[in-house]
Amino acid sequence: MTHQLFIQHRGTFILMFDGRKGLYTELEEYPQGNITAASILEHWINSVLTYCYKSDDKMPRIVFAASHSDKFPEDGKEKLALQFQKELTKMFSTHKFQEHIKYDEVFFINATDVNDLHIDRLKDTLVEIAFQQSTWGQRMPIVWVPLDLQISDMRADGVKLITRARLLEMNYSNNEFALSERRVEDFLLVQHSIGKLLFFDEPALRDFIVIQPTAMVNILRAFITDKMFWPKQRTIRNILETLSSAGVLKKSELFTLWSQQAFKDILTDTRSKEYMVHVLLHLDILVEPKRYTGMDTNIDSFLVPCIVKEKIPSQIQQNATSDRTICIAYRLKETELPSALSYKLIGAAISIWPLKRIDSRYCLFFQAAVMDADETNELHILVEGQRIVLYLVNKVSKQLISPDLATTTQECLTLALGRIIQFYSRCCGRQEYQSSPDLFELEVGEICRGETCFIPLTDAQSREHWRCKNGEMHETKCSLSWFFDKVSDV
Repeated sequence: MTHQLFIQHRGTFILMFDGRKGLYTELEEYPQGNITAASILEHWINSVLTYCYKSDDKMPRIVFAASHSDKFPEDGKEKLALQFQKELTKMFSTHKFQEHIKYDEVFFINATDVNDLHIDRLKDTLVEIAFQQSTWGQRMPIVWVPLDLQISDMRADGVKLITRARLLEMNYSNNEFALSERRVEDFLLVQHSIGKLLFFDEPALRDFIVIQPTAMVNILRAFITDKMFWPKQRTIRNILETLSSAGVLKKSELFTLWSQQAFKDILTDTRSKEYMVHVLLHLDILVEPKRYTGMDTNIDSFLVPCIVKEKIPSQIQQNATSDRTICIAYRLKETELPSALSYKLIGAAISIWPLKRIDSRYCLFFQAAVMDADETNELHILVEGQRIVLYLVNKVSKQLISPDLATTTQECLTLALGRIIQFYSRCCGRQEYQSSPDLFELEVGEICRGETCFIPLTDAQSREHWRCKNGEMHETKCSLSWFFDKVSDV
């Protein structure tokens, strides 16, 4: 989820894997099983290229590197590098965006050797790709140069974050090269688009500029980190333990995490910390849950969907039975769903409908959430491969699900998903607008023999019955409740 902050459509990405384990060995550090380097590489290829579009310079570009070449004899390294190359070619040579993927070479590196030739070749390749970019040598306004140099000097001095007011002071000190406020904003937006700084042009976020984007790594690492990297200090470990099990984090606890020695030089005061909270809320890395009442005492608590590892329990999934449930799915057309999109949609839903609680625990799970749509209906959101699946589950019968409720739910989430995809496209530097039909396809479904069978919405709208992959006949009437025409029904 957090890596999406650093994806730019003009970027070059090095995807690395452990050369000792190869591409198809199941990785023991993933307890959910069936995770290999190949599956992780495929996930990241799709995450990076989700926002890709046709361009002359074929950006972004992706290269591969394998680590630990020092564990093999010289002749063994060459054979293994060729094997990796063949495997990657087989995986990606037929990919829709294969021209962005440099699968014909693998840099098998030894990070313990400062004179490693493969690292030198990797650096040369990165420079070569940079020279091929259409933006290389592109003219920029000369009046930007003084402000750009001042920001570079501040980076060199270790400054990570500055206020907009401080930036304007620096700008006005440049006398005849000073920019108008509108031109300063143009400068910031361009610098953001090429990844030199982070500037969010939103009302609550305009007062600060992150002039060192890599500082976000540590800002996020303070609370999104693997257990093996948790500090030994008991208070900190207790906060992280609660967060990893329930996905809940109090603002005071977040500030405590940011006050650790490793992070306190980035966010130096309460004002900068409050700004960063707003940024993380804007990105849906932190989510303010919908409150049951205005008197909810957990007003300063946030949810962190991307940190939760527990899968949705089978007993909750079993609540969604064929006689009580209607289903709809969004299937991304081009690739697998990047984790950022699914978590952001779950975050958007959590801010609209209150999360269900069972034994005081929020029903927030790994790529899934259960909300109370109203007093008699639950809303389930699950991410399954290329699909985001929604279930509306009535306590008694799906015949009692109000078409108004289903349609309003569908309209809210369809609008949210379209805006989320456009949001990440803008974050990655893409300006062209894409309509929702270009991005994802809507499907309706029925729970059948313990699984969900789907049919494209356009097909369901033209028939009263359809036969699923299990050979069962299903009616479309209840499924089309998601698209109830309120106007014509009046």
